[in-house]
Parts: sequence; structure tokens; C-alpha cells
Amino acid sequence: MDLDDKLDILAPAARFDACDRFLTKRHTAPATGWRDAAVVADADGDGRALPVFRLLLSNRCEWNCAYCPLRAGNDTPRAALTPDELARVFLPRVERNTVQGLLISTAVDGNPSAATGRMLDAIEALRTRHSYRGYVHVKLLPGAPAAEIERAAHLADRISLNLEAPTAMHLARISPERDWLRDLITPLELARAWSRGGAIRAGLATQFVVGAAGESDRDLLLTTAWLYRDLGLRRVYFGAFRPVAGTPLEQCAPTPFVREQRLREADWLVRRYGFDQRELPYDAAGHLPLHIDPKLAWALAHPERFPVELNSADRDELLRVPGLGPVSVARILRLRREGRFRDPAHLAALGGALARARDFITLDGRFFGRNERDRLRHYARQSPVAEQLTLW
Repeated sequence: MDLDDKLDILAPAARFDACDRFLTKRHTAPATGWRDAAVVADADGDGRALPVFRLLLSNRCEWNCAYCPLRAGNDTPRAALTPDELARVFLPRVERNTVQGLLISTAVDGNPSAATGRMLDAIEALRTRHSYRGYVHVKLLPGAPAAEIERAAHLADRISLNLEAPTAMHLARISPERDWLRDLITPLELARAWSRGGAIRAGLATQFVVGAAGESDRDLLLTTAWLYRDLGLRRVYFGAFRPVAGTPLEQCAPTPFVREQRLREADWLVRRYGFDQRELPYDAAGHLPLHIDPKLAWALAHPERFPVELNSADRDELLRVPGLGPVSVARILRLRREGRFRDPAHLAALGGALARARDFITLDGRFFGRNERDRLRHYARQSPVAEQLTLW
């Protein structure tokens, strides 16, 4: 099998990971085929978005995860790249400046130790034989041995290991070959130790397959909060489950992409806005509302906290206002030093954020938004489900 044939198999297979985001048109070079579509966004150690080349080194897998199209039981074309072939595919893109890094993963080709070792051999060849000093994100396999985790820590800028499910019970439903503690948590703890020692400058990350194991949003976000707090992860990603023909879950309903979005928004509230995950607006089944974002849902459920006075509220209070984020709050605090806000026209610099924020603020004691009843009616008209807000 020649290299182009291998790439026809391996590059599309890499898309099953959620730990990336496709770049907008303004970030990408003109497309010349599907291989340029393998350019995705990743965050370096300073949080900057980099265009990176995403590739699966091998799609040969020994496991039979219920959700995965690459599972051993599927009759699908298989291929693997050698270290030299990876260099031939990747380095010309670096030279043309179409990418600034590499995101590499592999299926369980043989066993976790052997597959991880071959992947790291390929990265080591880039670093030593080809003197590549750029960004590398390595996705470790569950069960990777300690020696390979140490090796990855010295070769990679970022390491991720996909948990896929939030608890051992949920994992057993979709990936019985994996042991939650032995294969997932222990390797992450080992990687955390190297990260704390100064290696892995862009930090650790993981991914959940949302909806595959019957978990609730609360299950996912409880584990997410623990991963940030106790294991020092930099990012947790959420990927909506999509049923794939030839897998045990092929008849299951796909997870709505809006659920993935709501989880990302809730994760952002906890990481950047000072929310505790226990404050998030779960329903009785532990799910976030789909029709509105969780910050707005929280605000509608807590009318006693609003409105806040824009001229005197502190940063934490302002971050709770729907429509206001860290950038707009910083701008408000800066402008407050120059004068008082007395009219909505004074907030023109906030742009579209004002349309939502005005329902939750006062300007020099004056309220320019809708009252609580009209706000609820407004969002109820947007979605019938919003009528439940009156019960929260």
C-alpha cells in the first residue's frame, strides 16, 4: 500500500476525536483536497490557537469499544504509518507554513504499550532526525506504561488521554476492555507529576463521548470539576455521540450537538466565571436545559440576584450577568474610572452583549430592561420548554 492510499484511510479516521476544533477560513490556507481539511485548531501553552495537522498513526485496533468505528470487530480498511512516512506527510506542511504543529493519535495496534511506543518513535524521529522543534500534542492510549508516559512528557507539548465516560460504571457500558483506575486515572496521575515538574508545557487534556453511556450532564461535569481540581487538567472536551454502522450502538439516537455546546458553556462558567458546578441549572434528571445557555438559565432561576448596579458591582457580580464575559467586564471596569453609566447608549462599546445584559442591570439606579415576568415570557416564546423556568 503506497503512502497516498494510507492517508486516504488514516486522515479521515482521525476525525473521531473531539480534542480539536476546525479552523475558520481566515486561519487556513486555500484547500487543495481532504488533506488540508485535516488542519485543526489546538491551544499551545499560552492558550493561543495554533493550526495543527491531525493524523492517526494507525487504525488497527485490538479493542471493541461499542461506539467506535475502528473497533476490531468492524470490517474496515486498515493502515499504519512508519516514522519516515509521518515525516514525509507532516514536515512539508510545516515548511509551507500551513501548519504550526502536530496532533497525533493511534488505535490500539497490538497492545497499548506497543502502539504507544511506535507513536513516540515517530515523534522522536521528528525531534532528533529531522530537528523539528515545533508543537506536538500526543494522545496517549489507555493503559500506557509509566516509561512511555515519561517519554511522552519529554517529547510532547501537550498530552491527552480520553476518558470517554465520566465514571467506571459508565465506561464499562461502552468500553469493557478499559479499567477506569488502572488504564485511565493512573496514567493521568503519572502525566500530572511530569507536568508539575515543568514538562508538558501546554498541559493535560481529555475527552468525553457525550451520550454514549447514558450519563447525565451532572455526571460529566462532576468528573470534569474533579479532573481540574485534583488531576490538574488544562482542558476537558465534549464530543456528541454519533451512531456508526457496524457498531453495537448503531441503532441508538445521536446526541444533539446543542447538548455538547451546553456542556462546553457550563465548563466555561466553572473555569472562567467563578461558578461552582453545583450551582449549574440541572433538571431533576441531572441535565442542563438545551433551549438556553446555562448562564442565562441560572440568572432566570435567581431573580433575587438581579438587577445589579453596573456602576458599583464588583467583577464577580458582573460576570454573573448574562451577556457579559471577561472581556466586556474588563472594559466596563475600565470605563467606570472615566465616568458613570447612566443610559444604555453609554454601553454601545459592548455591542450585542447589551441586548441580553440590560434585563439584569441598572444604570445609576434606573432599570431599562424587561421585568421578570416579561423575561420569562420572552424565552418561553423562543422555546416551549422555557415555560419550565417558572418552576425553577
